[in-house]
Amino acid sequence: MVGRYLYKYVAFDEELNVLKLITENKIKFSEPARFNDPFDCNPYYMGSDNPKKLRPDLFARLDNSGKSPAKRVIATQRAINRADSFFKDGRFQETAMAAVGILSLSRTPWHVLMWSHYAQHHTGFVVEFQEPEVIPPRENGLHQRWLITFEVKYTVDRPVVERWKRTELTSIDKIFMSKSIEWEYEEEERVVNYMDGPGIFEYEPSLLKSVIAGCKISDKHFALLSAAVKEANKYRTIKISLFRAELDERKYRLNIPRFNRPRSATTA
Repeated sequence: MVGRYLYKYVAFDEELNVLKLITENKIKFSEPARFNDPFDCNPYYMGSDNPKKLRPDLFARLDNSGKSPAKRVIATQRAINRADSFFKDGRFQETAMAAVGILSLSRTPWHVLMWSHYAQHHTGFVVEFQEPEVIPPRENGLHQRWLITFEVKYTVDRPVVERWKRTELTSIDKIFMSKSIEWEYEEEERVVNYMDGPGIFEYEPSLLKSVIAGCKISDKHFALLSAAVKEANKYRTIKISLFRAELDERKYRLNIPRFNRPRSATTA
């Protein structure tokens, strides 16, 4: 079975560091706090009427030795209040999300809005990755190098996390893989880096298959993009293909000559 194709929309920066995505196989994992959607990775933290019953292990750590029963109750309530305020004022969310890096990809390279939003009004480019069919022996398939993605689910309700319960893996997945249905057109898939957090990381070079220039890319940037692809191809057996998007003459859609990938239903 051939691995799926996934796409990253990018814009040119002044230093042209974005070209390292092609020449050095380096890609950025972002901190969720920097996303353009304030709801993204931001669940509803639900309180509890009896947190002490849910997490007796935590309350057992309180130093209540030598205190009267009344002072123990007061100390416990103060601890609950401090913890609740940590959630309510956003400090917990900020701290937790700062340790996670996310790479957002899309299942489509055709979407006009995404070219506008993420590729600087069609002046940037899109890189095409292909999921690996098989992870080589002794390689960690969960390492960010392999860009193994998980599908984003679009929904009306925010994910719910109970403040005083131990967070299960299913809850963690919901936090990072849930978005409002208003973003459904993006057809997003994500690589989540729990271990190393946000930053620039190398990916497996063989995953990169093609580069698509935007329909409004400047001649200067297209020349630089072509040179980057040519440089990367010096060291590859299977070469990276370079394409250029064009406006359709009759429909509100993009065409990519010679690019033989099926359109999704939303961009047909």
